[in-house]
Amino acid sequence: MSFSSISTPSTSITSNPFANILRKQTSTTSTATRDAPYARLSRASIESLLSPKPLTFQETIGFSTLPDQIHRKTLKRGFEFTLMVVGEHGLGKSTFINTLFMTELYADRPPTARLHPPKTVEIETRTVELEEKGVKLRLTVVDTPGFGDGMNSTECWKPILDFIDQQFLKYYQAETSFGIERKYVQDQRVHCCLYFLPPSIRGLRPIDRDFLHHLQHKVNVIPVIAKADTLLKSELTALKKQLLSDIDKHGVQLYDFPEGDSEQDEDSQSLDKTLRESIPFAIMGSNITLESNGRKVRGRAYPWGIVDVEDSKYSDLAHLREMLCKTHLQDLKDVTSDVHYESYRAQQLFGRKNYSDIYEDDPYENIEVKYKLIQQKDDQIRDMKQQIVDMQQKLNLNSNDYQTLTPTINNERSSSRERSTKI
Repeated sequence: MSFSSISTPSTSITSNPFANILRKQTSTTSTATRDAPYARLSRASIESLLSPKPLTFQETIGFSTLPDQIHRKTLKRGFEFTLMVVGEHGLGKSTFINTLFMTELYADRPPTARLHPPKTVEIETRTVELEEKGVKLRLTVVDTPGFGDGMNSTECWKPILDFIDQQFLKYYQAETSFGIERKYVQDQRVHCCLYFLPPSIRGLRPIDRDFLHHLQHKVNVIPVIAKADTLLKSELTALKKQLLSDIDKHGVQLYDFPEGDSEQDEDSQSLDKTLRESIPFAIMGSNITLESNGRKVRGRAYPWGIVDVEDSKYSDLAHLREMLCKTHLQDLKDVTSDVHYESYRAQQLFGRKNYSDIYEDDPYENIEVKYKLIQQKDDQIRDMKQQIVDMQQKLNLNSNDYQTLTPTINNERSSSRERSTKI
C-alpha cells in the first residue's frame, strides 16, 4: 500500500484556481492604474487639466507695453503750450505770468515800457523752456501791449484776430506740406486766451463785448478780474454776478469745461465744481517773495499785513493754475485742435468755388499733366459712347432676325398641327 504526500496549506492555496484568477485581476488593475495616470481622477478634474491654460505674463504678445512706449516718446519730445494775455495797460499781466509759472519771463523788459505803452496794438511773443519732474514744456506767452489804450479802440481786436489766423495758417501749410516739414511741425496755435478785466467796471463794456464776440470762435477765452485785492469780498461777488449776467445776455461763448466722468472720485468732482464756480477768476500777482508765518510766499505787503496771492481766501490764482497746468491743459489743446482749428481748416478747403481750385496752387502740379489727364478722360468718354452705339446696333440686329424667323416658325407650327389632326 502506498500513500501520497500531504500538501502544505500554502501549496494548496497556490494551486487554488480561484486565487490565481484573483491575483490576475489585481495585477491587471495595478497595470492599468500605472499605465493610465488619469484613472483615479474625477471627470471634472480631467476636464480642468485638459482645458487650455490662461496666458501668463511670460506668454503675452507684448502690445500691453504700448502705453509705456508712448509715454517715453512723449517725454522725449516734450509738450507745447501757447498762452495769450489780453488787457489794458497797468492790469498786471506780466506780473501775473511770472507768478503763474514761477519764473521771470519779463526780466529783460526796460522800465520805460511800463511808463509809455504803445498807442497801437502790438504782438509780443516770448518762449521759455520749463521742466518739472522730467516733463518738458515749451511755453509761449503772447502779450498784446496797447490793447484799449488808444483814443479810438473800436477795432483793437483785429490785430489779435489776424495773429490767431496767421498761426492757424502756418500750421495748415506745415500740415499739408510734403516731406520733413509735416513730420516736425511745431504747434504755435494759441491754445488759451486770458482776457483781463479791470476791477473798476460794473459790467461788460463795448470794447469787451466786441473782443469776446469776434474771438469766441477762434480761441478758448477765459475772463479774469485783475487786481482782486482792490475790491471787498462783497464787491467782488457782485461784480462776478454782473459779468456772468452780461455774458449770458449777449450770448458770449467762453471756454466750456468738459463734463466730469461718472468714474471720477468725489475730490475730482468737487474740484470741477469749484473751477466752474470761480469763473471769472479773480486774481492778483506779485514778483516779491515775502516771509509770512515762518514760510516764504509770493505776496503783497500792506500796512495791516501780508496777503498771499495763492491763498484761495483772497484770490483765485491757485484755482486758475490748477486748471491751466494740472487738470485742463490737454483739454485746452484738444479743443483748439478739434474745434477752432478744424473750423478754420474747413473754411480753407471749402471756401473756394469748386474742388479743382483747392489744388490750383500746388507747386508739384504741371499744366501739361493737367491737359493730359483731361485728354485721357475725353478718350474714355468717347470709347464708352462707341460701346453704347455698338450695343444698340447688336440689339437692333437681333430684333430684325427675330422678325425674319417668325413666319417660318409659324408655318412649321401650323404644319405640325395638321399632321397631328390627320393622325
